Amino acid sequence: MKVVIVGAGPAGLITALNLTKKGIKPLVLEKNRELKSTACAEGCSLIWLNKVPFDSKPYIAKKVSGAKIIFSGGAVDHIPRACAVLDRTRWLNGIAREVELNGGEVRLNSAVVAVDKDHLRLKNGNHLAYTTLIDASGPNSIAAKYLGIKYQYITASQYRLAANTSNMNELEFYLDKKFSYGYAWIFPKNGVINVGLGGDFALLDDFLRYRGLDSYPIIDRGVGIIPASGIQQLVEANIALIGDAASMPNPLSMGGLAPIICASRILVENINNLANYQREIKRHPIANPILLEAARNLVKLTEPDIAHIGRFLSEIKPGTGRSPSLNRIAKYPRLVLKLNQLKTLYQAGRIAVDYGW
Repeated sequence: MKVVIVGAGPAGLITALNLTKKGIKPLVLEKNRELKSTACAEGCSLIWLNKVPFDSKPYIAKKVSGAKIIFSGGAVDHIPRACAVLDRTRWLNGIAREVELNGGEVRLNSAVVAVDKDHLRLKNGNHLAYTTLIDASGPNSIAAKYLGIKYQYITASQYRLAANTSNMNELEFYLDKKFSYGYAWIFPKNGVINVGLGGDFALLDDFLRYRGLDSYPIIDRGVGIIPASGIQQLVEANIALIGDAASMPNPLSMGGLAPIICASRILVENINNLANYQREIKRHPIANPILLEAARNLVKLTEPDIAHIGRFLSEIKPGTGRSPSLNRIAKYPRLVLKLNQLKTLYQAGRIAVDYGW
């Protein structure tokens, strides 16, 4: 079996590493001359990071105890879920070295320009045969285009700012329509914070001013597109899609790393039966249609709605349950009218906590 993986980002490299653990030696093709993380908050739940068969500890820039969600109006909700913020460029290079130590190959400067049922055409004019193709090349997936799959996208913008993070022990998410149709984030690293949002740099600059971060030195900036259609088709004959190439980021949280780690394990277990990979993913929580429904509901909520939700959540005592029943939100008449939407957000939010970072 000749397995070729297109794309040496997290999806491609984690899948390659998992394949080598089964004795399969894949070839990973990367279009760029070096491995480098794109615009990304770089966070991951430790639960999922520890499922990668690789020692990620040397590449963790900061461990945090959980996350806090700051709503319009200032209410705060805390999620106690231990997470790591990675130095993702170094982490990717470390995994690539491990893949090659295990017998795989990572070939840089090898852009794929066309896909056929049994071979690839490279930018340099060469043709490369395969028996199984895994496309992990991101939102501009060449295989998705070949298969006629189309996605919707959102744009995300991010700055890396120099900052003292010694007192920062949580990931920060801001749900506020003034800044983003989704949310803004602040993820601390060692002496650096990743600050970004769904939207353009004009909105991000407004958010920096709001948070008093506009005087912090900018180390770099990045922009990317995130598929927001939910998981659709994953397989056609001997071709499989994973990661952004499969619109795998959680539509509600925009988090992509946990779904990748989860899906990679399923893909590798079914490398000889790709149709079963698709069936298993479609039954998995990461593909639950409620995530896409909740994301659409979130966009429809107004700023006062979000402020009321924040106050509702912040008043719930730990251990008493958080389901938005009619009795529990009766003192928020504005939310009673949106009870079905809130239930959808609650159910999707539980999945997002488990698989969204």
